[in-house]
Amino acid sequence: MIDNTEPSSNRNIVGTAPWLRALRAFSLVARLGASLFLGTMIGVAGGALLPALTHIAAPLICSGKLETVSSPYSYKPGQYGVTRELFCIGVDGSRQPMTVRGLFFSSLIYAIVLFALWPLLLLPFRYLLRDARRADSYVADKLGGFASPETTTSAWARHIKGIRIETVRRASPTADSIEARLLELALLRDVGAIAREDYENRKREILSEL
Repeated sequence: MIDNTEPSSNRNIVGTAPWLRALRAFSLVARLGASLFLGTMIGVAGGALLPALTHIAAPLICSGKLETVSSPYSYKPGQYGVTRELFCIGVDGSRQPMTVRGLFFSSLIYAIVLFALWPLLLLPFRYLLRDARRADSYVADKLGGFASPETTTSAWARHIKGIRIETVRRASPTADSIEARLLELALLRDVGAIAREDYENRKREILSEL
């Protein structure tokens, strides 16, 4: 039979284009939000613990020297804390408070760096996801070999005037093939790829072929 229908791949691509654009926009917004959040955490929380982290913004906010002043205080008997303030020391010795500007610009710089390096930061997770997909594919391929002998496979032979479909039935399993399938099934059970209940069910199916 000759199939005269036009391919619909182009229509499908056009139809899904708005969804792809929406997904990319959402990914971009999520990436921007995560970069801003992490940059703020590094600039503010990290700067409170390690004041040198805020000095990255010195060229943008101070023409002289940026200095951090730490002042200890006690808010309860036996409880102590430290406040940190940024000051710009001018060439004439004047001191201008720069705490807010320093935290803002340092957080912004770290956010921009994280946004630019985001693909590299996600690279390990992509490798983990790829390995997980390969493991799932391996298990699926192995479990596919435990189908009943009635399972058929389709062999396609294309001709100029149409498409002919041939159905090939599997040969009867031999004792060696059944033993190999049982060993593979036991291996999948031992590594935790399948549950014990699935193992017993498939084992009975394989033994019923003898």
